[in-house]
Amino acid sequence: MSKNRTYNEASARLEEIVAIIEHNNPDVDELTRLVEEAVELVAFCRDKLTGTDKQLETLMARLDESNGKSFVSGKNESDD
Repeated sequence: MSKNRTYNEASARLEEIVAIIEHNNPDVDELTRLVEEAVELVAFCRDKLTGTDKQLETLMARLDESNGKSFVSGKNESDD
């Protein structure tokens, strides 16, 4: 898998793999190769989503600090 692959590219390739498996009835060797590729793509997408979630949490925490209130609750820290 390309190191510069985006989440959208990986997701699109997963959709292609599913279509190939569903419509082309690949032989066992091709099926194995496709499933191996799909496993790598799923791991990539999961890692990308986890990393994005952590990055967003960090950014939201920075926003909370700069505003002096909780972004989630909307309460000012001085309200407690």
